[in-house]
Amino acid sequence: MTDQMLSAIIAGLAIALTAAPLGCFVVWRRMAYFGDGLSHSALLGIALGLLFGISSQVGILLVALGFAGALIFLQSRDLLATDTLLGLLAHSTLALGILAMSLMGFEHIDIHKFLVGSINALNAFSAYLMLAGSVICIATLRWLWPGLLLMVTSEDLAQAEGVPVRLYETGLMVLMALLVAISIQLVGILLITSLLIIPASAARLFSRTPEQMAVGASIFASATVLLGIIITTSPDGHDHHSPGPIIVSIMVGVFVAMLMVRLIAQRISRA
Repeated sequence: MTDQMLSAIIAGLAIALTAAPLGCFVVWRRMAYFGDGLSHSALLGIALGLLFGISSQVGILLVALGFAGALIFLQSRDLLATDTLLGLLAHSTLALGILAMSLMGFEHIDIHKFLVGSINALNAFSAYLMLAGSVICIATLRWLWPGLLLMVTSEDLAQAEGVPVRLYETGLMVLMALLVAISIQLVGILLITSLLIIPASAARLFSRTPEQMAVGASIFASATVLLGIIITTSPDGHDHHSPGPIIVSIMVGVFVAMLMVRLIAQRISRA
């Protein structure tokens, strides 16, 4: 196993174990469109990173946090529906990102690797940086877990129990922004939301408690991401295919198989 493949496996497992439990709240809170919006804003973050000579992950994180902050501010003004605000922000940041890349003369940059991910750009430092970001996300999510679960069950009940709902929802958005920033390099802008939604949706088919769903989603995500990296990476340590589409295709295939099993089991139980 080459150092690059090892770095890819470390980064992939770290991202999978972060995205899986976070994706459960995305499914429960119906925040998939927010995840899409964040991923669309990543291109503007990449452009800013290139402009100021900083890491693309830092640029993506700053823009994603700005995206979340703008959404929270506009939501508080109650002027437009949330889905409308998300559409406006997502497509505005995407257009600005494309325009910025063009005006600043970055046409030579290989945008494809940002759109669908690339293992070739990974090294030990970037892998451990992703691991550190994942640890922060998981630790924070573990700390917020009881309040977030109560918020998902009933916002009124959560407020009655003293849970600051708006603050917790903001925390969830920030964690999603951090996840997008650290995972773009491996999965890509176009497919990061799949990593949030598919494992959580698959685990939901056979889970009876939130904890079971989070654990099941983590196992599903880890196994499929690991398999995708192994398939993508050649023995010399270089990827000859983009990892993002392969990982997501495997996830979709396994999800469809699980869905069929669930439907068959449901039909048998009703017979």
